Amino acid sequence: MDSTALSATKAADNAPLCPEVHECGSLSSITIDSMKEKFASGGHSPSPDMWDALSDQAKTMEAMANGTARPSLYLSSLDPGVGKTQTLYAFVRNLVRSPAHAGVGVLICLGRLEEVRNFLQGMNAFGSLPPTAVAVMTSDPALNALGHLVPQEAQVLVTTHQRLERMRGRRLSDASAFSYQGKPRAVRVWDESFLPARAVVLNTNTIAGLLETLSTINPDLRARIMATVNEVEGLPDNSTYSVPDFAAEFGIALPKVIRAMGRRVPTRLKDAAADLWHLSGRTVSVRCGNRDGWALVDYRDSLPPDMAPMLILDASGRVRATYDDMEARGLLARLQSAVKRYDNLTVHLWDKGGGKSSFSNHGDELCKEVARMVLTKPQEPWLVIVHNPDPTGGDYERLIRQHLQAADVDVAFLTWGNHMATNAYVDRPNVILAGTLFYGTAQYEALKRSVADQRASDASVSAEALARVKMGETMHHLLQALCRASVRRCVGDGCPPTNAYVIGDSRHDFKGALAEAFPGARVRPWRPEGLKLTGYVAKAIAYLTEMAKVVQAGAKVRFKEVAQAIGMKPENFNKDVREHSVFSEALDELGIVEVGGKLRKTSFQFWQCTGE
Repeated sequence: MDSTALSATKAADNAPLCPEVHECGSLSSITIDSMKEKFASGGHSPSPDMWDALSDQAKTMEAMANGTARPSLYLSSLDPGVGKTQTLYAFVRNLVRSPAHAGVGVLICLGRLEEVRNFLQGMNAFGSLPPTAVAVMTSDPALNALGHLVPQEAQVLVTTHQRLERMRGRRLSDASAFSYQGKPRAVRVWDESFLPARAVVLNTNTIAGLLETLSTINPDLRARIMATVNEVEGLPDNSTYSVPDFAAEFGIALPKVIRAMGRRVPTRLKDAAADLWHLSGRTVSVRCGNRDGWALVDYRDSLPPDMAPMLILDASGRVRATYDDMEARGLLARLQSAVKRYDNLTVHLWDKGGGKSSFSNHGDELCKEVARMVLTKPQEPWLVIVHNPDPTGGDYERLIRQHLQAADVDVAFLTWGNHMATNAYVDRPNVILAGTLFYGTAQYEALKRSVADQRASDASVSAEALARVKMGETMHHLLQALCRASVRRCVGDGCPPTNAYVIGDSRHDFKGALAEAFPGARVRPWRPEGLKLTGYVAKAIAYLTEMAKVVQAGAKVRFKEVAQAIGMKPENFNKDVREHSVFSEALDELGIVEVGGKLRKTSFQFWQCTGE
C-alpha cells in the first residue's frame, strides 16, 4: 500500500451538512455529549486528556463523513478500556440519525467472526438502530443474517479484515459489494492491528507439502520446486535468494494449482501455494530458526490502495514499532492520545520461559504453580490466559484445573489468540499470563519489511530493527492480555487495583516491556516457592494478617504499634523489617500500603481486608 496510491474521498461524494446539524451541534460534539452521559451512569470516568483524545477520534470520523479528511491513515492509540469502541458506537448511531448524512456510508472492519458478533451486540446495547441500517458481510451466513440482506442498501457495513485482504490490491472504489448507494463508503474504521501489506513467511516444510499436488500437474514443476527447497535449506541464516519464476518457466498460473488441490486440501496449503506463486521471480530473505527451520521472507500487497482516509483503533499503537515505520513513510497520522497510569497495577514476574516450547517441555510444573498462585486468594475471581492445547496432548487449562483439585474458586480461562477484544472479564482483579506469545525471527523480519516497504533486494534488516519490532510485539501482547481484567477500567487517568502474574524469561526483557507498556506499574518477583519469611519479618506479616481479618478497609496501624506487638524495638523496625527485600512483596499480597506525611511514612493502611 504505497503512499502515492492513497487517494482522498472527494467532498462531492458526500451529502453536505444541512442547517439542522449546525443548530443542534456537530456530529462529533453530539457524540461526545451522549458518551459523557452514558459513562456517568456506568461509573466510567476518563480523565480530561482522555476526553480530548476521544473527541479527536470523533472529529476525525466527522471529517470523513463530511468529505474534508486528508487522504491518510489516522491512528487512535488510547489504551484498552478508555472508550474508543464506545465512541465508534455513539458516532455511528448519531450519523445514521442525521438527515444531513443520509447518503454517507460507514465501513467497519474487525479481526474475527466473534468480534463481529460482539460488536453488533455492543452497538445495539449503546442504542438501537433501524434494522435496515446495518449489514454484515462475513463467511458466516448466520452472522450475515443478523443484518440487512443487501449490504449495498445498508448505511453501515460490518465486515472482517480478511474480506478486505482478499481484494489483493484492487481498488475499493471499484468494489460494488462494499459501496453504499453506488458510492464508496466515506467513513472507514479498522479495529485493532493494521498492516499496509501482508507479511509472508513461507516455511520450506510447508512448500514440501505442495509436492503431491504439483506432481499431478507437471512432474518437472514438482522437481523444480523440490530443488528450490534443497537450495534454500543449504543457505545460511539471513541470506538472500532469487526464487525461480515457476509460472513463467512452466506456463502454469496459480488458479490451475488451486483447482488441482480440490476441496479437501487444507486452506493453509492453498494459501502457501498463493504465497509461493507470489514469491516467484522475486529476491527474498532466507531465515533459519532452530524451531521453525528455513523460511522465505517477503510481503505482498493485500489491501485496496484507496483505503484512505481511514481511522485505525489500536490500543497497542503507542507501543508497536510497526506504526513508527508507517508514520515515517507518511502513510499514518497519530491522533491525540492520553497517558493512562497504572500505579494501582502490581505485576508479579516469574523469570521462567513461558513460550510454547517451555510449556510443551515443562507444562505440568508450570501449571501446578499457576494453580498454587490461584489458591493463595481463593475468595477472589481470577482470569488465566494459556496457550492453545499442544498437539502432543498438553491441555493447559485442563492441567491447571486438575491441580486446583476441585477447589471452590472462580477462575476463567482464555487462550492466546482469543485474548483481545472481549470485555467479559473486566471485574476480575487477578490475571495470570500462563505463558507468553512469541514469533520466530522470520515473522518479525516480515513485519518490519511490510511496514517499511523494504524488499530483500533493497537492504537487510538490522538486528537492532528486529529487536525493536520484537519488543513492540511483546508489549502489544502484554497490553492486550492484561487489559482483559479489571486493569482495563478507567478511574480518572488510572486503573483499579489489580494484580497480574506473568511467566517470562528475563532474557526477553519483560521487566522493561512491562514498565513501558504500563507506566507507573510496580513489577515484583513472582517466587514459585512462595515468600520465605523468617524472624521478625515473619512475625510482622503474621500480625498484620490477623489484623486484616478484623479491621475495616482504610484502617491504619502505626509502625510503632506493630514493632511493639512483635517484641521489637521501634528504632530497629525500619532497618530490620520495613527495608527487608521480601517485606514489601508480602505487604502487596495482603493489600497493605505504607502511608504518612510528605517526608516519611508512619503507618500501614489496609485495603484488602479479609474478615473473619
